[in-house]
Amino acid sequence: MLHKKRVIATLLSILITITIFTLCHHALSVHNEYPIALLDEGWDVTINTENYHDIKMSEFYTVMDSKLKHGDVIFMSKTLPDLGPIPFPALSFRSRYTTLECFVDGEIVYKYGLDMYREDKFIGKAIHFITLPNDYAGKHITFKMLAEENDAFTVLDGPSLGSTPELRMDFINSHIFIISAGMALFVFGIVFLMLSLLFVTAIPDIAVQLYSSLMCTNLGAWLLSYYNVLSLFVHAPLETQIEYFTLYLIVPYCYIILYYIQKPEKKRLFFLFFIISSMIPFFQFILHFSFNIHLRATLPMYHVDCVVGFIVVIYYTVKSFIKRNISEAGMIQMTGLFIFTVAEFIHLIVYIVGPQKAQITSASAKATIAGGCLFFVICQIAYYLLYVTKTFAQRQEHASLSRLAYADGLTNLANRAKSDKALLDLNKKDTDYCIISIDLNGLKPINDKFGHLTGDKYIKDFSKVLTNTFEELGLCARIGGDEFLVIIENASDLDIDALIGRMNSALNVMNALYPEYHRSVASGYAYKHECPDKDSHEVYLLADQRMYENKRRMHEELGIALRV
Repeated sequence: MLHKKRVIATLLSILITITIFTLCHHALSVHNEYPIALLDEGWDVTINTENYHDIKMSEFYTVMDSKLKHGDVIFMSKTLPDLGPIPFPALSFRSRYTTLECFVDGEIVYKYGLDMYREDKFIGKAIHFITLPNDYAGKHITFKMLAEENDAFTVLDGPSLGSTPELRMDFINSHIFIISAGMALFVFGIVFLMLSLLFVTAIPDIAVQLYSSLMCTNLGAWLLSYYNVLSLFVHAPLETQIEYFTLYLIVPYCYIILYYIQKPEKKRLFFLFFIISSMIPFFQFILHFSFNIHLRATLPMYHVDCVVGFIVVIYYTVKSFIKRNISEAGMIQMTGLFIFTVAEFIHLIVYIVGPQKAQITSASAKATIAGGCLFFVICQIAYYLLYVTKTFAQRQEHASLSRLAYADGLTNLANRAKSDKALLDLNKKDTDYCIISIDLNGLKPINDKFGHLTGDKYIKDFSKVLTNTFEELGLCARIGGDEFLVIIENASDLDIDALIGRMNSALNVMNALYPEYHRSVASGYAYKHECPDKDSHEVYLLADQRMYENKRRMHEELGIALRV
């Protein structure tokens, strides 16, 4: 049964994710009215004093004898093709850790990052939309870049030529998978976080879901900033800072989630890994903001941290599948975390090895990392559908069992166990409470004459009257066959005699409507202030004594022997 629920939860989570993707694709997809040309081939390149001809920009690394260094000057130029008349002609180009100046026939038309370069500020990556003159065709375009970072780039995507609005939409179209994945992660993370905070007191072990929600949001922000989608909305250096900030937090989040899933036995060693992993991004940001050591310069520290974290996740994943020492819901989360870390590790290998040694296309790189992130979020949805619903079912079952333990089976009032607990709780309070002891009159003769079913109906009829009179004021309980109890915690402002009179009046109305037998009760009550320095049991005994005195008077008036 649990296996079936797990399969259903997984299929539903996949369906939800596909639906989000379909909606994003439908909302963002547009068809170009004017042509767009990718200008990747035929560039003349100069690196400092070295000249190269007819180079593909996407294979820039093939002409480099060594890595770029801070201060290197790169010129790239070619003649613009004729795409026919297009409104607002422009180029879209993605720079990486460099300044950018664009010249058309020797005249500058765009510049970016020069002031930041002079002040040695972090430049980062950016998407540029460079406006061209209307008579662009046949003109000579030149890009001039100053490398701000060592090894600023090895690969550049060739610029695209087209109409400015359509270039923006083309950029969005080419990143629909990333945008959809990033938005799904971000939105699901926020929704999960709200649900987790909403149920934080209702569901045990919700902490893992809180941190998983934060990680989903973090991954969404990282994915969108890593592929420069946020460049459409925020300043480029800020976007790159968001990218590194969210990137460096991934490993600590993995440790936290792993801790709550696995509950490791060697906590000291695990916490040591976590503390070191958490201190690395803290140290990196101190270096960046206090000492102007750019975020990218400390990236190797994250790479080491990432590899260690991957090994730890692998260890616990293998351990979980061998020993089966975690719950089904925990196994779902463990699988999502494992697949994500595998995708992250593959991405890291590709990044370190570089395009010279690893044949991997941009599309496959996007699919790997975004797919890993999405698998993680799919597992979170499945976890919610399986674990949260299961937890609520358990809580309902527990509530039902608790009700059976503390409720009278015939009247559904509180039973003796519940009333005893309530009496003990009164000893911890300072309020002037009131205890009312009530006993049905004539239950045994009714049982003997009409049978126990009629006697049970008598008891149930009275319980309704009792509930209608006192339920909103305090606890109503049946503590024996014909014995009832009412506990009113804040009774100082109440007229108890009037309430008892209302109860007796309701019984008289029932007697008039259904005269087959007579319904009446004897009652007595006592307040806490009448038994100073004594516990609630003594107050109850006083109320019970007064009830029996009342019962004796009623029987004497009717000439009936009192049943003890």
